[in-house]
Amino acid sequence: MEYPKAHPWTLKKLEFLKKYFPAFVKATQKARSRHYVDGFAGPGYNQQTDGSLVEGSPLLAIQHPEFTSFFFVEKGRRSYTELERNLRERDPSLRGVHLYRGDFNLRVDDILQQIHPKAPTLFFLDPFGLELRWSTVEKIAGREKADIFILLSSSGAVRNRGKNPHILDEFFGDTSWRDIRRKPGQSWFEAFTEAYRERMRELGLDGTELVTVARNRKNAPMHVLAFHSKNKIALRIANSVFNSIETNFAQPGLPFGE
Repeated sequence: MEYPKAHPWTLKKLEFLKKYFPAFVKATQKARSRHYVDGFAGPGYNQQTDGSLVEGSPLLAIQHPEFTSFFFVEKGRRSYTELERNLRERDPSLRGVHLYRGDFNLRVDDILQQIHPKAPTLFFLDPFGLELRWSTVEKIAGREKADIFILLSSSGAVRNRGKNPHILDEFFGDTSWRDIRRKPGQSWFEAFTEAYRERMRELGLDGTELVTVARNRKNAPMHVLAFHSKNKIALRIANSVFNSIETNFAQPGLPFGE
């Protein structure tokens, strides 16, 4: 099959994971268990313009056997089949791996029931658009030790803002996004991102001071890759990782002053 394209921002989010995984494992080494949840896992690889393949989030995750369990959810039939094949190539026994085909929003309850309420858990939520529902985020936020790396889609938000506002209602959790006010020089999507960040804070999940932004040729934001957690150490680590990967001045991150 043809794998998803490895855009510059794809490589950036994978670079985040490469650096955050070992830090997460080290920070939770005294915990009885630790878990990884990939809600929109994909087929396991991304393809660069030259045809070469880059390991996706599932294949990067299983390189860290310190995780007690891995939960991978993929809705697409072909991508799910390819994901299972690629995972079995690494470990035929799929030790500690739980694979689900379907909608993460409908699978999250079952997954959370299998994880101890106090176990440190990293959630990687990287949908193509606005498939992630706010009600799902609320369930995850109820965990005591949840780190959430999440993608906000500018194209999805802008596209549905006028045509399908109910989709944004489900993503944002209510209709308050319709009254978002922009600061001088701020795009609507940047204001939307800031408002979503405030919604996360209301759930007890603080955000990093910097988020990664994918920008188009006109330097307009396309996607935002943000990190949220209740744990100050996790936030400090994530801030350090974001600062280390934000080295392209043509694609600057988006800072948030606390």
